Amino acid sequence: MSMRKRIPEIVGVVALVLAGGCDTLKIANPNAPDTPHLLASPTSVLSLAQGAMRTWFLTTHGGYGADQYPVLTMSVMARGHVAMWNNFHIRYYTGCTNANWNGYTTATNGTCGNPLSEGPPYPRAAWNNDPAAAERTQIEAMWYGYYSALSSARDVLKRIRVDGLIITDAPTTKMVETLTVLAQALSFSGLALNYDHGFIVDYNTDLTTLKLSTAVEIRDAAMAKFDTAITLASAGTFTSTADGFFGPGTTYSNTQIAQIANTMAARTLAYFARNATDNAAVDWARVVGYGSKGISSGARFDWVIHQDACNTWCDFLKVWSNDMTTMRLHTRVAHMLDAATQPDPWNDAANTQPNSLDKRLGNGAYRGDAAYAANVLNSAVDPVNGGTDYVWTSTKEFGNKTRGAWHQSAIGQVRYDSFPGCGDNPQGSTSPGDKDSPILLAAENDLIWAEGLIHTGASGAAALINNTRVTRGGLTPATDADANLLQELQYEQDVELLGSSPAVFYNQRRIDNLEPNTPHEMPIPANELNVLGVALYTCGGAAHSDGSCDAFPAPSPAAGAVGGAAVLVASAPKVWAQLEQEWRNRAAANRLLSRLLVK
Repeated sequence: MSMRKRIPEIVGVVALVLAGGCDTLKIANPNAPDTPHLLASPTSVLSLAQGAMRTWFLTTHGGYGADQYPVLTMSVMARGHVAMWNNFHIRYYTGCTNANWNGYTTATNGTCGNPLSEGPPYPRAAWNNDPAAAERTQIEAMWYGYYSALSSARDVLKRIRVDGLIITDAPTTKMVETLTVLAQALSFSGLALNYDHGFIVDYNTDLTTLKLSTAVEIRDAAMAKFDTAITLASAGTFTSTADGFFGPGTTYSNTQIAQIANTMAARTLAYFARNATDNAAVDWARVVGYGSKGISSGARFDWVIHQDACNTWCDFLKVWSNDMTTMRLHTRVAHMLDAATQPDPWNDAANTQPNSLDKRLGNGAYRGDAAYAANVLNSAVDPVNGGTDYVWTSTKEFGNKTRGAWHQSAIGQVRYDSFPGCGDNPQGSTSPGDKDSPILLAAENDLIWAEGLIHTGASGAAALINNTRVTRGGLTPATDADANLLQELQYEQDVELLGSSPAVFYNQRRIDNLEPNTPHEMPIPANELNVLGVALYTCGGAAHSDGSCDAFPAPSPAAGAVGGAAVLVASAPKVWAQLEQEWRNRAAANRLLSRLLVK
């Protein structure tokens, strides 16, 4: 294990991986909370609009890096990646199912694997929505992040639409307005995909009459905003976005912004389903309508931000999931890639070097630098037959082996391994960690679009699936007549999209492939419930093995939703700034401990 990577489990010093020990995130949040100053001039309003988009991205991809970020935990919950660390409370929330379930049997100890001597099994837990519980933070990060973005967007749109503010000129003003509406749509989408209730807040909302809305209502608000963003972008009143909305040096044309909005609208509709019954009821024709105008239509492109070595933009999803010392590929996906050599659940003795037909894994060797392969990955080197995206390590197990065999895997993801920026740079960025990072691959739009075609009985899905199945995987082409076409699509969802976005959780949720007790959505965070005067409640756990939530409690007449909404709009940017400050403090302490340990 390389000391240039994160240092796991320092016994007697700290019970966490030193997450961020090599990351240098120095984000100064433009959304925190000097609103009068930020609204004083056109330049500052532009900065606030850019901050709203950046906050949405950092919330979704974990850019502030703190242990509040839930998506890494959710990826392990979905059996996409695997890890056993206390960071992000992964260990707490990712128990196993020691019973017959979904093809697993008592002979394999269910999903728990062999041997059980590596740690006693424990079941999946509900979201711990207790204001005194450390584990509550997984529920808070996206809530405060998305509402911080919405708070900023609200202020920007009031200045443009109510006050008539001109930012440089009319085209620039329209560009800022369009991207601010897109930031609203993206934030509402994030809330709808993850929470059971929330508030719909706009620039013209009267907070004194605001009521709590259901996830369906928030989804519909997101869809309305996507439609508005598409209309504004398609009008052609601006030609390019400003540098700063998507990281240094990254801009998009108005046509591309319309494509992005179409993709994210299709994604919102497809991923919203909480279970297979909901998934069957999706308006798949509407999904096709948006997907056919998305980022893989016409001149296809990946939607990226520029990660500037985690100075102001940081994709912590890739920083963690593409580090062999912190996360690995779950055996569920490894087994899909090569069933003969990668048993599922974990079995150390039966695990051998892969020989996959899918060139994203290949023979499990590394295609790049031999020293990096030996010192960091513990892998062989094969520039022809090695994996393009995944690597097998001969040491097999990693981390603390007493925390359960189901947390082990011999395969790691290396597709985005320059993003950790810890001295290794296999993708050859200008400086480690300084790279374009996909927010969403064109392939994700292909697969959403293709799924819509399958569910509506239309042709053309196989060609979309083959864009990655054949081009990147080197597998036999799918055809529209394949009886297992949907399974071929789902294979690509797992193998191609993993680590690029949080898609794996939503995709597994909507086909009833999350383990029993796993929460399928989040409750309103406990601290907000206290302000609202609403009783604490949660989702998942033994009381709701299907992942559903407690019955939603009625707001207390003494406090009620109205006062809480006003507090939320005011407090979300402050809480978001506090989360970033906590991360900076933690990162500084981690760097100090790293230096001490290396000595």
